[in-house]
Amino acid sequence: MGGVSADQNAPSPLWTYIETNLENRGLTTGDLARATGVHRSRFTDWRRGKSISIETARSIANLFDVSPLEVLVAAELITAEEAQLRHTRPDPAELSDEELVAELRRRLKRK
Repeated sequence: MGGVSADQNAPSPLWTYIETNLENRGLTTGDLARATGVHRSRFTDWRRGKSISIETARSIANLFDVSPLEVLVAAELITAEEAQLRHTRPDPAELSDEELVAELRRRLKRK
């Protein structure tokens, strides 16, 4: 886990996870900073692959309404097998209008 990537500028798996979840939920890095109590300057460290604390993982999980285990897996602190995570698809009926619109925007950007 956590070796040197071929592209030194590529964001870490954790940062990719965070960015995706922020975008999907219509949140900003300001929202992330407030929810975690972490200064935005730390986000650059996370983008480069620096580790997060368990407390921060919990705060991120609360913001995204997911299990802290999911965040720890994204941060490559534990494996999915260790977390015994099972990937499920969300029920579209349970998504907010904002989440549905964000998903449509994401899909349309790919085309």
